Amino acid sequence: MKKIFFIVLLLSMAIPAFAKVSYDDERIFTRAKITKIEKHRIAGDDNYPLFETKIHLTILDGNLKGQTKIATFRGEHDLPKDMFYKEGNIVFIGISITGQEHTTEYISLYDIDNTAMIITLTVLLILSVIIIGKIKGFFSLLALIATILLVFFVLIPLTLKGYPPLILAIVISIISTVITLPIIAGFQKKTLAAILGASFGIIIASILAYIVGNIMHLSGFVTNEMLTVFYVADINIDLRGLALASIIIAALGAVMDVCISIASATAEIYNANPDLSHKDAFKSVLNIGTDILGSMVNTLILAYVGSSLSLILLISMRIQPGMPVWMIFNYNPILSEIVKSIIGSIGMFICIPITAYISVHLYRKKDS
Repeated sequence: MKKIFFIVLLLSMAIPAFAKVSYDDERIFTRAKITKIEKHRIAGDDNYPLFETKIHLTILDGNLKGQTKIATFRGEHDLPKDMFYKEGNIVFIGISITGQEHTTEYISLYDIDNTAMIITLTVLLILSVIIIGKIKGFFSLLALIATILLVFFVLIPLTLKGYPPLILAIVISIISTVITLPIIAGFQKKTLAAILGASFGIIIASILAYIVGNIMHLSGFVTNEMLTVFYVADINIDLRGLALASIIIAALGAVMDVCISIASATAEIYNANPDLSHKDAFKSVLNIGTDILGSMVNTLILAYVGSSLSLILLISMRIQPGMPVWMIFNYNPILSEIVKSIIGSIGMFICIPITAYISVHLYRKKDS
């Protein structure tokens, strides 16, 4: 009960910072079933033919349920076949009107409705975590929900209000650590050591990210999604700060994992040998940290690589004979991924000796 009260208390303090961000959009969003797809060639030559595609829709939800609509698109028809809509697909659509009577409706097609699979996968995740992890697995889910709420109800709204996203990311990461680790490990000395070690690692990694972001020309950090946010938002959002904040948030889970592992190892070492000297205990914990570090670095870097496979394929296609290797590394999208991997890894490196020192000091103090 203490753990549940702890998470509810901290979230109740954080959620009031949420601010509703409203955008004027009279578009009606609903779901529709594609009943028919018509495609006709309207212009162009054999190399660049232009097509008109009419997609017949039946509305499934809302006040327009049962009505039929037609969405018309004109242009080249050269997308990969798996990206085409198919008859029978249920899709999300947006219907907007120019504001005058008897005017043409503009219908936008969005993604295919995969809600059922999302719910199924979520249920499988929850069941697997609870069945295997039991009560600790349940509390781990609570911690995950707490972090998600902090991101969506604090970080995002305050960023849209104009607050610096990197500073917000640091604060959110530390709050998330303070919430998550006690829920998972309980209120113990090892938890305090892990929180302090993770916090120091986050702060130092953030400072490094800020310095690197100002020294290097990292325009590749600014993605199309960020540019869209920049033009849609009513305030001037710090896009570079937002990109750097994403590095800290992405590395947060790995940092907490390393810190709690180091702190737990220290606790076990002192439980097995309470009379161990400060120097020997610190050395033993660092040896354990070295083993942990190898797998965690792979985890972090492979996570970045896995999310950028299409980019890697694009780079391999662009490489030309005689092109200097440093020219490839300085290509902005590649450069940004390299910086993300390095800064995230450095954050983990720093956490190990800091957490080890704090843990050894806390547990040794008990016996001195």
